Amino acid sequence: MKRLFFAATAAVCTFSATAADLDEVLSCNYETLGGLDNIKAVESARMTGTMTMGPMQAPFTIEFQQPNRVRLEFEVQGMTAVQAYDGETGWAIMPFMGKTTPEKMADDQLKSIQEMAEWEGPLVNWQEKGHSVELVGTEEVEGTEAYALKVVRAGSEDEVTMFLDTDYCLPFLSKGVRDIQGNEMAFSQTIGDYKEVGDIVMAHSMIANIGDGPTPMQQAITIETAELNVSDLKSDRFAMPEVEQPAAAAE
Repeated sequence: MKRLFFAATAAVCTFSATAADLDEVLSCNYETLGGLDNIKAVESARMTGTMTMGPMQAPFTIEFQQPNRVRLEFEVQGMTAVQAYDGETGWAIMPFMGKTTPEKMADDQLKSIQEMAEWEGPLVNWQEKGHSVELVGTEEVEGTEAYALKVVRAGSEDEVTMFLDTDYCLPFLSKGVRDIQGNEMAFSQTIGDYKEVGDIVMAHSMIANIGDGPTPMQQAITIETAELNVSDLKSDRFAMPEVEQPAAAAE
């Protein structure tokens, strides 16, 4: 699992893993990611890369803007799909599914994109956001000694366990159960390939699995470029476009 972490110049956390409390673990996490002040200084970001779903690969661009705005574009079969959230409304255009005009998202889709909009993750400013975070203890996970944090986001009943390695306090695995189209399904996300971007450190690889059978649905995201505090990013880019209504037939 150590290969998931960046070739660190950051100092290894030196406190005792067995006696650590939540504040120490989170302080270590913030420090490794570049410091809380630098994380909070990021007002926007743009990333490009490749999304893999089964045999299909799709280039994507994802843009973030504080507070809680995100827009994801990806290309499938020569068509560009959009999923976005402007802080209040989640919407999508999915032309390869026959949906060529923007439509509001269903509840489970909305929950996913609201989490995506929280680009810095749930641990930063968790109390201000109204999240619940609890240090459960330490355990060995896939050969890595890890802190286990129980996280419940504000307004949600979904409990997620995040595992952070005890050396750098970086998340490398999340697990939980999620309601997807009325069915409770296990999910996990492996996080890694941490790299420096400007004054902060970001994961560049995320692999999500949905379902706990022998062949779960899998989506892998590889970030190839990342830019912080993007000067040409406007807030109206995240808003749902108005749909032109057909003209009324003449009487």
